[in-house]
Amino acid sequence: MDLLWSLLSITCLFLQLEGCTRVIKPNTVVVDVDMTLNTPSPCRNVKLQCGEHGPSVYWQRKKQKIGKGSELTIHVDEFLDAGNFTCHNDNGDILNHTLVLIQVTKNDRGEHPKQILQEISDQIYIKCETKNYSGVFECSWNLNMNPNSVQILVEAHRSNSSISCTVHDQDKSRAVCHELTYCPFQEELEKVGFNLHAIDGPRFENYSSEFFLADIVKPEKVQIHKKDEGDKKVVVSWEYPQSWDHPHSYFPLTFEVKALKNKHNCDHEVRSDPRTPNHKVPHKGSYHFFTEETSLQLNHSTKKYVFCVRAKDMYCNSPWSEWSAMYV
Repeated sequence: MDLLWSLLSITCLFLQLEGCTRVIKPNTVVVDVDMTLNTPSPCRNVKLQCGEHGPSVYWQRKKQKIGKGSELTIHVDEFLDAGNFTCHNDNGDILNHTLVLIQVTKNDRGEHPKQILQEISDQIYIKCETKNYSGVFECSWNLNMNPNSVQILVEAHRSNSSISCTVHDQDKSRAVCHELTYCPFQEELEKVGFNLHAIDGPRFENYSSEFFLADIVKPEKVQIHKKDEGDKKVVVSWEYPQSWDHPHSYFPLTFEVKALKNKHNCDHEVRSDPRTPNHKVPHKGSYHFFTEETSLQLNHSTKKYVFCVRAKDMYCNSPWSEWSAMYV
């Protein structure tokens, strides 16, 4: 019964202040507050309801009595005004509680200032990737503070689909999600929406990202093999990642291949020879080309090469895999 009253009271609160408060989970309410100086806000006064009636009902915050009756109006100006509010009967039993959090909509730093998560790039805080088309994807972020002081809540959604997400318990910096109804053989018509709620004490911040799985698919590293053919020749081959989808004819990859002088790493840029637009002819001792094939024959000499391969989905503008490298 207490839980029912709790949910009912929160629903009433939400309806009364729709537009500047919202319920993010049972007994937890977020209040939007403009903290610029001398700015009036309709959310300054928030009415809490106990769900129990009678003159003996009283309210507490931080073990201090702050009011009597089944309703309590609080004034929310700053983070010190937020927190956990409980109502009690005359025996001291807790009848209901509401955790009030504040989301800053504006302050001297601008609109919707953020400080719980680190900014990856311009207004981007979350990075999501998947290694194949299984419907499983991972989203990650970086915290600005000790993870022990932060609570992270995540959810992902897409119409007519079921997506479950689990936050990594220890560092709270990533979540693994699984779209149970995802079909890799069907075209995606709607983006996945990923929402993250970050709570640090009384501070609440909301982060979000939208994407097609085809736009975030990043294959795992390819495996490289070397075989000496004799007569100063060596064949270097590479395989599709084991985690990549089958059949490969339906999910083809394109490969970027480099054979560099061993003083360079895989990120070294190789200038192309305009006479060889496919780049398969070495230019100044180095190779660089893109291919669907999975092998290359090199003339073996006293020179040592760093052989580099990475892969991406042939048909999508999605990320490249990390480089795989081998000395040949």
